[in-house]
Amino acid sequence: MEKSIEAHSISKIDVLKGQSLLDIDGLADDILKLQDQRLDDDPVNTHFEDTRCPESPVVQKIIAEIAEAFKGVTQLDLILMDCWSHIHEKGMSTNQHSHYPHDVSAVYYVKVPEGSGHIVFHPTSNPYHPSRIPFKPEEKTFFIFPSFLDHSVTRNQSDEKRISLSFNFKLQGRDNNE
Repeated sequence: MEKSIEAHSISKIDVLKGQSLLDIDGLADDILKLQDQRLDDDPVNTHFEDTRCPESPVVQKIIAEIAEAFKGVTQLDLILMDCWSHIHEKGMSTNQHSHYPHDVSAVYYVKVPEGSGHIVFHPTSNPYHPSRIPFKPEEKTFFIFPSFLDHSVTRNQSDEKRISLSFNFKLQGRDNNE
């Protein structure tokens, strides 16, 4: 007698990786001009290593590109909640954290010297899944992921600065953000 079995996905986490087509010449310089404008002056706070995001048309285009890519996969609209930049000098890394209570987060890589580290996702919902999933970033690539997903950044071994932009979004229509 033939037995049947059904598979039901209970937990699935998607990380979207995209390649930007934008001309970002000058963006790294715009970000570096703001490197002394930290979001928090307390070195114990995770926002100590974050700096203000430049207000520029290219950043607005990056945000639109990320939102369009997300909508292309999910058919859902995003509303930007906040944006900041990361400048990792030699020896710097970012501890494991999440962006909860936001819905969706993204990171866009502006400058990625060889050996400047990986973004590492830490899915904790399934003990049978690997606990660390690293991705090697490249310039002009972005990752979109659920904000609850823990992640970290490995140490920059390069003598050059690694520069990225980070974003938090809410889903359109969620929490009265229509």
